[in-house]
Amino acid sequence: MKNNIKRLFLILITFVFLYIVFKNLDVTEFLNVLKGFNFKLIPLLILCVICSMCSRALTFKILISKTIKNISLFELLNLCISCASLNIVLPARAGDIYRAFYLGKKYNADKMKLFGSVMLERIFDGLIILSILILAILTYQRNNPLARKLCLIGAFVFFGSFLLAILTFKHNKTDKICQFLETKVDILPNNFHNFFKSLINFIKNKCNSFLNGFEIFNNPKAIIPAIIASAGIWFFECLNYFIVITGFNIDINWSVILFIIPFTALACMIPSTSIYIGPYQFAIIAAFAIYNVTKESALAISLLQQAITTIFCSFIAVIFFLRHNIHFKDIQNDIETENKNLQD
Repeated sequence: MKNNIKRLFLILITFVFLYIVFKNLDVTEFLNVLKGFNFKLIPLLILCVICSMCSRALTFKILISKTIKNISLFELLNLCISCASLNIVLPARAGDIYRAFYLGKKYNADKMKLFGSVMLERIFDGLIILSILILAILTYQRNNPLARKLCLIGAFVFFGSFLLAILTFKHNKTDKICQFLETKVDILPNNFHNFFKSLINFIKNKCNSFLNGFEIFNNPKAIIPAIIASAGIWFFECLNYFIVITGFNIDINWSVILFIIPFTALACMIPSTSIYIGPYQFAIIAAFAIYNVTKESALAISLLQQAITTIFCSFIAVIFFLRHNIHFKDIQNDIETENKNLQD
């Protein structure tokens, strides 16, 4: 029953965004814009996707270098592309959970620790995207006092978040908090005492394993390469959009790309059905609207860019999962199992 309600909710959100996207759309103009794309640029777009995924694989390799030492960059590249396709077709970025599960199972490593490293990678992503948004605001409204204040707030959030992540790892208070809680449950009857004590120990072990995934902070020399590799992900994402815009021969300031990246990142966090259909298109249309680009042109750009990325990642994912004899149903079961373990 809950699953049916959830599906209906996701479908409703998707339809709301699709209604906004297609409302007052000139279909003829949209098709004309789509036909005008230079399809010879598709290999360059695929190359950008590969380079972006290589940067993500390199970032993750640096983050898990102490956990799994003998994994190749090529294997991580295939895994990152395959899990990106899972993020597209499954809700709640389930591909990130499966990445930790797959590596933990294959290399007999702590899955919760690997999941912590995945989350740290996403924190790096968030910091880079926030930097791009600050740059976008400064580029578009450099003389606006309000824009400057927003950038100062963004910079504070940027450095504050990074510092918080370091302090959380360096000054892990999980053991002390759990010890304090254990003293409080000692007054309970034996049945309740044993249950709550087991629960506290379980939470303590999970939290410590998760924070161990942040162990890169013990090696300051590795932090800068990880941040540079993470920045590479978004550099190639920006280049991808630049090539698409060039392919449609749209004369527009390159700074529009700086708005597209944070807008689409936020859109991907909105619950919806598969492939981010609806919120993704809305985000790109909103970004282009700042520069007075028509809805038809923006929609054509979003659909083409999304289609090429989705088809390529799905193709690699099918090869990867077939080669390792992994079935989609097994992936769903593994993700559901890991979700329960994270929530228990």
